[in-house]
Amino acid sequence: MDEKEVVADELFEPVEDQMVLRVGVLISGSGTNLQALVDSCANGSVDAEVVVVISNKKDAFGLERARRAGIDAVCIDRTAYTTFAAYNHAITDVMRSHRVGLVVMAGYMRLLGNEVLEEYPGRVINLHPALLPSFAGASAIHDAFDHGVKVTGVTVHFANEKFDEGPIIAQEPVIVAEEDTVETLEAKIHEVEHRLLPLAVQLFAEGRLVIEGRKVRVLPPV
Repeated sequence: MDEKEVVADELFEPVEDQMVLRVGVLISGSGTNLQALVDSCANGSVDAEVVVVISNKKDAFGLERARRAGIDAVCIDRTAYTTFAAYNHAITDVMRSHRVGLVVMAGYMRLLGNEVLEEYPGRVINLHPALLPSFAGASAIHDAFDHGVKVTGVTVHFANEKFDEGPIIAQEPVIVAEEDTVETLEAKIHEVEHRLLPLAVQLFAEGRLVIEGRKVRVLPPV
């Protein structure tokens, strides 16, 4: 299969004589991973700018995080649309209006529709709190803990039309200690998430990710 590079010049916008990747983030909850990404962009460790945050829940605290950072915050309620396709078209319209080059799902607890995926082929990243393909789904941390695994972790992958199934960009293991509770394991998972998601976005911004079938090849730095 031909190599598919997932970064192109048109995904970037000039800001102060530099080309900056414009990122749109989808959330459903408190937005701690959003905050980690915003902070990484602000301190220069990620060459990108979060330009819009969309939540399917109006009371998601992540929207307030976005407002505090001066980022456009938008709630798109699924119940306001008669079809799933119309709902996803609304997401696409907001992303397009903000000239987004990369879509990041950071705790977005819904399946993303083909309307968005087709608008941003190879440009939608999802974060998952387990080592995929193990423990896919919305309760991954609890599922791994209840299963009694000794090692779990975090995965960042390109999204496709199936839950937690797309090509994997990066993974990092997390040891489940004997004394861990679900709460302490969750804290350990979040610590890794806050590091691994910005890393994946930076790799994308540097043009170092190439999708080859089910695999993602990470190119060496230039």
